[in-house]
Amino acid sequence: MFPVGIVLIALNSWWVMLGSEVWHSTQLTIASMFWNAVFTLFLVVIGGGILRRVAPRVAPTRAEILVLYAMVVIISTISGHTMMGYLLPAIEHAYWFATPENEWPQLFGHHLPDWLVVKDREALRGYFEGDASLYDPVALRAWLPPVLAWSGVIVVLWTALMLTATLLRRQWTEHEKLSYPVTQLPLALTADPVRFFRSRWMWVGFGIVMALDIWNGVAFLRPAVPSLAIKNHRVATFTTRPWNAIGGVSVSFYPFVIGLMYFTPLDLSFSCWFFYVFGRLSQVLVVVLGGQNGYSYEQSIGAWVALGLIPIWLGRRWFMEMARYIVRGRRGGDRIDADEPVGYRSALLGIVASVAILGFVWISAGMSWWVFALYFAIYFPMVIGIARSRAEIGPPVHTLIYVDPGRTLVAGMGTQPFGPRNLSLITLLYPLNRCYRANPMPSQLEALRIAERAGVRPRAMVIGMTVATVVGSFLTFWIYLHVLYDMGADNRARGWIVHMGFETYNRLQSWLVNPRDPRPLEVAGMYGGFGFTMLLMFLKSRFLWFPFHPGGYVLTTGGGFGREWFATFVSWALKLVILRMGGIKAYRAAAPFFLGVLLGDYTMGCLWSLIGLIWDMPTYGVWH
Repeated sequence: MFPVGIVLIALNSWWVMLGSEVWHSTQLTIASMFWNAVFTLFLVVIGGGILRRVAPRVAPTRAEILVLYAMVVIISTISGHTMMGYLLPAIEHAYWFATPENEWPQLFGHHLPDWLVVKDREALRGYFEGDASLYDPVALRAWLPPVLAWSGVIVVLWTALMLTATLLRRQWTEHEKLSYPVTQLPLALTADPVRFFRSRWMWVGFGIVMALDIWNGVAFLRPAVPSLAIKNHRVATFTTRPWNAIGGVSVSFYPFVIGLMYFTPLDLSFSCWFFYVFGRLSQVLVVVLGGQNGYSYEQSIGAWVALGLIPIWLGRRWFMEMARYIVRGRRGGDRIDADEPVGYRSALLGIVASVAILGFVWISAGMSWWVFALYFAIYFPMVIGIARSRAEIGPPVHTLIYVDPGRTLVAGMGTQPFGPRNLSLITLLYPLNRCYRANPMPSQLEALRIAERAGVRPRAMVIGMTVATVVGSFLTFWIYLHVLYDMGADNRARGWIVHMGFETYNRLQSWLVNPRDPRPLEVAGMYGGFGFTMLLMFLKSRFLWFPFHPGGYVLTTGGGFGREWFATFVSWALKLVILRMGGIKAYRAAAPFFLGVLLGDYTMGCLWSLIGLIWDMPTYGVWH
């Protein structure tokens, strides 16, 4: 099974890289369910069905198929646009684009360790210009130290997050019984494939969406064909005060959003679209009251940290019991972690060891120990909050743009306490949390949920994810560099690699050239987002009738849910009508249709992406 998994992660890493950073078509890894992973699962299920007919002895079991799916998901958290597409610019950009005007080498170049970045311009020439080989000795010598160092950082951090997921799993899955909407399609597709593919309503949903995506794909290639406005359709633009604070209003009918959000509890999907509208109207109120900025991004920082801390408080009894078990061990009873892939004590020790290794790496690079501690004290609650939103709501996407710990620390303390070296090293961490779209922890928790629901041995699932992480990190670097030395990151590649390099280092330049004092209003926005999230959680937990869930507010702060809000509204309205008319029986009867809508969008989106790769051309992107 694992050799097959390694082949799949290699193929998917190559596909994701070309789709995202060369042709920049359908963004395969910035939605919660990775497009390439679902399509790979679809093909493996079909292939497994054929093998069961012609060679049943070698046909994969459901457990093996789901482990392969988890491996592809994990490699996608590394190889996607919002991870490797941001990490490479941090490694290679500063010295290639240094000029006498920006003075980057003098400002911060000497603070960037040689083993974390590439400083040899001759080695970078082929990378940016193309028509060169990675295997030139000059290029290999320049890239090997940062590739090894960053591969190690990825493996250690991904391991820490996976072990954290094992500590959260039982409370969220068995005690709180969260719904994990993102797991619905993989579980349904593999439970009984014959029954799934015989569902008439599944094929109705699948066919409608395939037809839409085929039409729009042809319209993209042949502009004379009118396209169907199912995404980002501007319906209103406000230009007069105070309504111009709203800006433009766009609606989208993303089929995959409608399909996925059908499996979200009604109060949660309602909160998502409601708080998007609420947030836009609150900007108007700020202008009416004489303000200019509602500090929505700062609210987002506080809100996500709060969402990460809330589940720890809600599960405090279980976590206290876990802590006693870790300290005292088993006393006369069964092991409470017998069903876990990793024992609780081992998991905690692994987390501590992983954080210690990360601390050693960054402190050796020159970061102050207190900066490292503050940075990750913000990072981990935000990641837990993302994982909670996926487990409870299953949003189609979670976007945390410009709400990273670096921005948070500078807003709260200014630049002076950190100094150029700490600010430079904080900048190198920016790719890990620029927008968190492909953070691994939600996917790791979902894999454990799939294992629990499908009867897969949890340890097999963890081993599969570990293999994907260890092999995939180095493999992804190799694939990216091999392709970019041929095509040129600043030549034929159409992705965001060069743009992200400027975004990363222009911010650092602004911090160093124009030092910032602490900004009390931004800090107040953070506290406001934190406090409002806590208030919503208090009201939701105390009053059953209270309709607003804090997850909806958190997901829509900052730059979140701007593209998805109306499709979420459509999905919520359809589900509400179905439940009102036919109850839970009608809901279950309609589920295959929405699974078909979801699978049809993913299938055609991936087919257009592959068509573009095969014919070496840009194609229609069904998402983004």
